[in-house]
Amino acid sequence: MVKMNSSSFVVSLAILIFGLSGLPLAAQQREEFQPRNVISANPFGLLLDLFNAEYERVISGTSTIGFGGSTLKNDHDIYPEPPILGTDEFGFPIYDWANEPDPITETDRYINFDVFWRFYPSGNPLVGWAFGAKMGITAVDGETYFGYGFDLNRSFVLGPDDNFYVGLGFGLKRLLGAPQDEAGEPIFGLSLIPTIRIANVGFIF
Repeated sequence: MVKMNSSSFVVSLAILIFGLSGLPLAAQQREEFQPRNVISANPFGLLLDLFNAEYERVISGTSTIGFGGSTLKNDHDIYPEPPILGTDEFGFPIYDWANEPDPITETDRYINFDVFWRFYPSGNPLVGWAFGAKMGITAVDGETYFGYGFDLNRSFVLGPDDNFYVGLGFGLKRLLGAPQDEAGEPIFGLSLIPTIRIANVGFIF
């Protein structure tokens, strides 16, 4: 398990990346290259208790950096066993189904925050296919882990002024320190989790 100083590490890394990105951006502006930014979110996920938001910034003619986060809420019922009245002739328990307890609702939350870098092979940042690398923290099952991963994205710029953004993406993230069983296998598949942008929409400025 990663302690809370992982959060400070990721925030510091994001500040460092965006601070260093000012130099290439300044040089590009002198060459009349206008850097572009995009803020996007996943409004459709609100219907599924899944929310994702991102900020992405152009740093060169082929790449961008950014940060984003997502959260997922899942409610499920747990049905406790009814009281046991005794055992039958074979030794099996006899349950008092007439006094069965009410189900207990539990809420699982998944929270993720990453900084990322994306490469656009077309030479047109924020548009088309992109390959990315990311790192950050993930809170799941009441524990917080540091992780890293890769993703594949596809984005579109629409509208008469090319300022409306739509982005799709899928990736995998490995969590360091996730619990394992005695054979060293990951428990509940926590060591490798998917990351999905169902359909982020936003604005470029």
